[in-house]
Amino acid sequence: MAHKRGGLLAQIEADVVDDTVPLSSLLQKCIVLGGQAGSEKMRDWARRELNGYSGPDPVPDYRHIPAAVVAVITNRVGYNAMTQRIDDSVFPRQIRDMIRAKADLEDAILGDGIGVLEAMASQGIEEHRLIPPWSRFIADTMNRLNMSPTSHVAEVYWSVSDASIRGILVRVRTALAELVAELIALTAQDQEVPDKAAADQAVQFVITGDRPTIHYGNSHTGDIVTRDSGSEYNFGDITGNVAAGSSDFTQNYNAGFDITKVRGFADLAAEVAGLLGLDAAQQAELSDATSELHEAINDAAADKGRIRRAVEAVMGYLKLASGTALRNAAITAGDQAGSELDLAIRHMHL
Repeated sequence: MAHKRGGLLAQIEADVVDDTVPLSSLLQKCIVLGGQAGSEKMRDWARRELNGYSGPDPVPDYRHIPAAVVAVITNRVGYNAMTQRIDDSVFPRQIRDMIRAKADLEDAILGDGIGVLEAMASQGIEEHRLIPPWSRFIADTMNRLNMSPTSHVAEVYWSVSDASIRGILVRVRTALAELVAELIALTAQDQEVPDKAAADQAVQFVITGDRPTIHYGNSHTGDIVTRDSGSEYNFGDITGNVAAGSSDFTQNYNAGFDITKVRGFADLAAEVAGLLGLDAAQQAELSDATSELHEAINDAAADKGRIRRAVEAVMGYLKLASGTALRNAAITAGDQAGSELDLAIRHMHL
């Protein structure tokens, strides 16, 4: 009988599809879950969504919506108010260019906390008046350059529909649902709390859109392969009869074959093997296959055919896993490694 998952992850999984459960409550649970998993990335994202984005924190794309810019125009003493939609074409070219360099007037950026957005959506009104950070500047500029002597721009605001506010809430809930789905894919069925690595990877893939990256720079013979946090692999521009290895071993390879892509794939496959949702038998077989690949890489004979077969074996087990971002990144790295080997093997027979 399959073990039913419990704990906070299971609670969030059940509640995220229930529209009656407030997003603020789900995000608070995410902070606690991130604490249990030791994932500062998860806590940071949930905290920003709850408290709002401020200072240097970039506001995610899903919190940007198109909105009309509206000016409230009164007489000189502040009466007889009327509203008028405006855009930057009302300004002289020099002022217009300066405005466009700073902001898109009709790109409404809603960085408020989720609680504020939920409260706005519950008001039951069709239009919300939001004050942009540049509102006073636009109003003062219009009063200096555009208004008749009997008129005055009292206020400039974004006119945001209630549907747009609700749309942002749907996007945040969707991002949370995708995050939960990724966490479940990376967490064993009998495990209630995700591993830190799984939680960090899920936030990195779903929220920021980052993927594991392999860099090839202008390094020199003898440079060491390094892996930074966030599954970012850095390899030098290694050529000639050079050493390519980790802190555990060093092995020489002949010119014409760049082993770094193969080694990067082997290291990545070993690192993510336990996070792919394979059953116990498949995970053990994948572990054996990655061990064989490492042994083939370390073999002084540098048998390219053996290495190629080992890469294919690892790829076969990776393709049994569900289509998560981790699995797809590993397969991409394997395809690159296989292409490098195929090229080297063809050169052997020319």
